[in-house]
Amino acid sequence: MEQNRLVDMPIYNSRIINSFILLIKHKYSHVDISELLEYAGMKEYEVADQAHWFRQEQVDRFYEKLLQMTGNPKIAREAGRYAASPDVLGAMRQYILGLVDASSTFDIISKTTANFTRSGSYKSRSISSNTVEITVTPYEAGLEKQYQCENRIGFFEAIVLIFNHKMTDLQYFPEIRHLPTIQHPECVFRGGKVCRYIVTWEKTMYGLLKKVRLWVAVGLVVLNLALAATGRSGDLVWTLPVSLSALLLLALSTERSEKKAIKESLESTRESVENLLDQINLNYNNAMLTHEIGQRLGNYTRLEEMLPDVAAIMQRRLDYDRGMILLADRDGGRLELRASYGYKEEELGCLNSMPFRLEQDEKDVYVVSFREKRPFLVNDVEMDPELVGDRTLACAKMTGTRAFICCPIVTEGASLGVLTVENVKAKRPLVERDISLIMGTASVIGISIRNCELIGALEESMQELEVRVAKRTEDLEKSRRKIELQHEELARTYFELEETTAQRLLALEELGRKERMLLQQNRLAALGEMISNIAHQWRQPLNELGLIVQELPVMYDLGNFTREYLRESVAKFMKVLGHTSRTIDDFRNFFRPDKEAVSFRVREVVERTLSLVSESFRHLRINVLVRSEGDPVITGHPNEFSQAVLNILFNARDAFIDRKVQEREIEIDIFNEGDAAVVTIRDNAGGIEESILEKIFDPYFTTRGPEQGTGLGLYMSKMIIEKNIPGTLSVRNREKGAEFRIDVRADSQPG
Repeated sequence: MEQNRLVDMPIYNSRIINSFILLIKHKYSHVDISELLEYAGMKEYEVADQAHWFRQEQVDRFYEKLLQMTGNPKIAREAGRYAASPDVLGAMRQYILGLVDASSTFDIISKTTANFTRSGSYKSRSISSNTVEITVTPYEAGLEKQYQCENRIGFFEAIVLIFNHKMTDLQYFPEIRHLPTIQHPECVFRGGKVCRYIVTWEKTMYGLLKKVRLWVAVGLVVLNLALAATGRSGDLVWTLPVSLSALLLLALSTERSEKKAIKESLESTRESVENLLDQINLNYNNAMLTHEIGQRLGNYTRLEEMLPDVAAIMQRRLDYDRGMILLADRDGGRLELRASYGYKEEELGCLNSMPFRLEQDEKDVYVVSFREKRPFLVNDVEMDPELVGDRTLACAKMTGTRAFICCPIVTEGASLGVLTVENVKAKRPLVERDISLIMGTASVIGISIRNCELIGALEESMQELEVRVAKRTEDLEKSRRKIELQHEELARTYFELEETTAQRLLALEELGRKERMLLQQNRLAALGEMISNIAHQWRQPLNELGLIVQELPVMYDLGNFTREYLRESVAKFMKVLGHTSRTIDDFRNFFRPDKEAVSFRVREVVERTLSLVSESFRHLRINVLVRSEGDPVITGHPNEFSQAVLNILFNARDAFIDRKVQEREIEIDIFNEGDAAVVTIRDNAGGIEESILEKIFDPYFTTRGPEQGTGLGLYMSKMIIEKNIPGTLSVRNREKGAEFRIDVRADSQPG
């Protein structure tokens, strides 16, 4: 068992509590049973229902309050023993009296106790014909309390008392003579793992006769054999018939005693079977009630016809003296009696005179049931006067009502009325299954009432529909003529729409073409910048090559033109020439279009972009600082990404020149942020005016004038980053200048 699994589960049958209640009524009449049950969180009909089970907490609270009200510390054992009394015998009859003796009962103790408690397992071991050992193992340690151990001892005493005493003796309970002996050598409340009980009782008459018969038979056989062996054959003439007669008399007495015990057991079994048959008949009637109501009510379309038939079915199938159906009136202000059975004329007059107002402060049980949509069960109207209500109580006393159940008639979440059944004579206590039956019946009635209302509404709707159909037919004829005129208009509109759609498709194609032209235009605009950068990139290498060539004749004239000098000069020449060649490759790759997206390292592309403008920026005294955290990798077109970065760098360069900034610095940071690769480009050129900050990515927007700029650089950068990569490009002002930020979803790092 899982720890604490049983704490909040119902594990004790209501028959255990019922034995306490009957003992209280018999011996402790001063105890207020209603107060006791309310403190324990129990209902009287739950205790009366043999199929109901209670939780450990409820049983503990019941015993705690009972101990306080009676002041008897042995009340638990007394109640367990009281289970053998005629008052409580019905609770145990089904499980015990069908057996021959107490020993047979203890042999199936695990099955017997399973019908009363689920808190532990019970095992029985026979020690002798009148002694058994019972071991109780709790399913969960610490769940039960010590008083429940005492109650078990009383229960075991009750099992023995049922077989070994007359029931009339038990009316003097608890002063019962010849109680069985119960030893309790091991107990969980004294540190043991189980509770062990040794039960010893007086032997039954037929058991004693069996033993006497056995010993007498052995003695007579020995006697006759001894006479035959000693040669006293003459004595055998009279001893042998006497022995046989004695054995026959003992056998007959034993058989008669055993048959008497079996007959008593069969009689008890017969009574249990009769009770079971009564219950089967009751269940059959309940099932037939639901079936018959459901079948019959489906044929009705008017409440005035349906409700009297429902009352007739209830009278025929239900085991209650009378019943009635109350429904809310049209205004929803009060309950009205609509159908009933079992009432006399004067009783119906009393009920019809009741107001049953559906007001919030009305305390009548029928009104509360209707308003709160919950059932009520009362087994004694005089025990619950506040619940019943003064006026209803007075009417109940006048009509002789003893117990009743009222259930709300609810359908689709709304209360329609109340269904109630009553008992006038003292019958069996009303229990939970009675509530379930009446609630089920009320549900079927509610559905049928709603169906009647819907059918009535449907008939009215049909009449209205006929009028509306005629009117609609006339309107449709007018609409048909109007639609014919509109059809021609729609046909013309359709052709115009086709033409408009074709024009829009052409416009979209033109827009795509213009975007491609803008990208190419931007690249061509960058071509002029690149030619200037090529000039800066080649100026220094060409100067070095010129110096090498000019130095050759001088060294020859000086006589220092050695083979070693020639080798070094050629090596320097080839190194400068290789650098120039790589510069050409860098510029050529920059203008080569990317055919497909590939994964590339952001830092490599940024550094390659800077190599294209390094000499130009050095000449303009622009210092570029690159910082990288990690090695972000993204997927896209590296040359287009390079072009976007280059446009941002050119924007910073132009700002330095236009504003004549002396200390020119550009900081580039490359890092990962979450699952994105981020590149920030920050300058110290003074930033962008707030009034134009949101416009700088617009096409053809420039602050330098048409003769100095196209206004396409930043626009194309945003197009490249957000459409082709894709990612996001944003700008903001920092302390010393503007900061452009590129965010692109990063790839996993390559191995």
